[in-house]
Amino acid sequence: MVRYVLMLLLSVFIITGCGTQNQAPLTNSENEDAPVTAIPSETEDVNSSVSNVSIEDIKTKLDIDAREEGADISITLTNTSDEDVRLTFTSGQKFEIVIEDQAGQEVYRYSIDKSFIMALQNEDIKAGEEVTWQETWDYLQTGERIPSGDYVVKVDVLATQINGKEIPANSISAEGKVTVPNENVAFRNIKVEGSNGEYKVIGEARVFEASFFYAVENGHDYVIDETVFTTQEGAPEWSTFELNISIPSDKIPKNGTLLLQLFERSAKDGEIVNLYTTPLESFN
Repeated sequence: MVRYVLMLLLSVFIITGCGTQNQAPLTNSENEDAPVTAIPSETEDVNSSVSNVSIEDIKTKLDIDAREEGADISITLTNTSDEDVRLTFTSGQKFEIVIEDQAGQEVYRYSIDKSFIMALQNEDIKAGEEVTWQETWDYLQTGERIPSGDYVVKVDVLATQINGKEIPANSISAEGKVTVPNENVAFRNIKVEGSNGEYKVIGEARVFEASFFYAVENGHDYVIDETVFTTQEGAPEWSTFELNISIPSDKIPKNGTLLLQLFERSAKDGEIVNLYTTPLESFN
């Protein structure tokens, strides 16, 4: 009898245990008070956010300022969206500049003879803000100055991703024109140092009877009238010179640019010849 009772109790225990193990979990409809927690998949980043920024939100502006001895090329990217933007590059080179003549022949390429770090690089542009890169072209091709005339400037920004999304090649680009002036036969290699009315101008002059004239104007009036300057040697030799210029504080423009003019006077009729103009400083 005792053996029979023990066997009966053991059978009940086994049946009860199996029923507990095979019982289906309660669904939310069966237990409305139980909280439901979403479990992310292994590939889902729970902290990631979807960016709505596209290439159309990045506006490209190309500004070209052609001077006597070179052209300043400015590339500006403006983020017109409401989101911050991160542009990703595969190397340290963020843009390419190619300049062609009217026949389509390449006369300048920015990346030639330059080396760049070979690693991913980022450029961040906050919402509504911009970034500007600037390069100067010296009008030289294989060491020789190119002929004067009109040239086409093509710029490509070499980003491969925007906010982590792949973008097509050449999708951020701009094109413009530049007119290369005739080479000045009297002045070259002009450089300006200084600020706030005190400037030093160094360069080379090849002028008749070892003298030339200079003047400074602010776009409307002359702040330094025509003044003669004497070099150590006259033409046909090039002579290095250093010119110190001081502008009174009351003649410095609040908004505008101080422009230096270097020139000769024709021995025949006194007309200005070989005019060379360069900015001393811009104010705004």
